[in-house]
Amino acid sequence: MSLSRKLNRGLAASLLAIAATLGTAQVSDAAPANLSCAYGHFCGVDDYGHSFDVWKCGVRVPIGLSGPGEMYNHQTPGTNATWYYANGQWVGVIVSGAHAYIDWTHIWYVQAC
Repeated sequence: MSLSRKLNRGLAASLLAIAATLGTAQVSDAAPANLSCAYGHFCGVDDYGHSFDVWKCGVRVPIGLSGPGEMYNHQTPGTNATWYYANGQWVGVIVSGAHAYIDWTHIWYVQAC
């Protein structure tokens, strides 16, 4: 495993540990089985089947998801995706290549990079 991959995993674990203390996400290195996400994209889905698929950098996108679900950051290495509350407050980050389970209830916006 390359040094950069190890560093990305370490960063992912650290950042999502912070997010997990807020009750927002649990990370996994495995790609999700039920979430299709093209390379270069950040995707998510809730248990109701609502989903998002974003790729444009610097743009916060309203997602309209609710309840439990998952996300996958399938962007290029080193590209982090973030998510935000309705008031624009930053909630968490997920590094490229990571998959996470999340409660989307209070998350209103995501940003690919």
